[in-house]
Amino acid sequence: MLGRFLELAMVVEDAGTAWQRYQQLGFAPAPAGDVWNHAYGVVTCRDFALGLHARGEEPMSLVFVRPDVAALHRDLGDMGLQVEQARLGSDVFNELALREPGGVLLRVLEARSFSPPPELPENTQLGRFCGISLPCRDLAKAAGFWQQLGLQTHSRNDPWEGFTVQGLPVACHARRNFPEPALLFQLPADQHGGIIGATDLRRETALTSLGERQHSLLRSAEDLALIVLG
Repeated sequence: MLGRFLELAMVVEDAGTAWQRYQQLGFAPAPAGDVWNHAYGVVTCRDFALGLHARGEEPMSLVFVRPDVAALHRDLGDMGLQVEQARLGSDVFNELALREPGGVLLRVLEARSFSPPPELPENTQLGRFCGISLPCRDLAKAAGFWQQLGLQTHSRNDPWEGFTVQGLPVACHARRNFPEPALLFQLPADQHGGIIGATDLRRETALTSLGERQHSLLRSAEDLALIVLG
């Protein structure tokens, strides 16, 4: 219903510098279009794209793309789901936004804002991308939200209790385990020591909620949480 996942959009102080920084981590640059009237850069790897925006009202959002956003607007209303923002019409770039139960804004656009590069890296210096994990207070309520949108959810216990959303690089975890969104990566344990070096990543205290699960909790200069699993 929401369409295809397009990007995790983040508002950053200096989009150009951030764009170069993520390329140093092994992400590939993607050609961006002229949809936005602000500085905008995109980096990608397999199954994931990060959009770096110089301006925006929301510090972080998940962006999807599909045709006929007006029809989606009607369908969401029929289901009783609140649309927080909408711009619709024949003379504007159609988009709408709603919020998932954990508080992250979901934006749906009528067309792509960048083109994928011809080759996507399978691995970055952080390892293989595994998903975007969103915090929620009530896992059952959060799963019901995604199911109402026509998507199947699947319970999981690794790296913590939660669920994945079929067809999307999106998962949810209990807020008590980690109170903010995080990007999850998989990297052999013996390579974790080499992540910190010529990058601006900061290593933070390991999460007690992951118990004995080998991992590194990192923080980007843009305050994005990165969890690298062994």
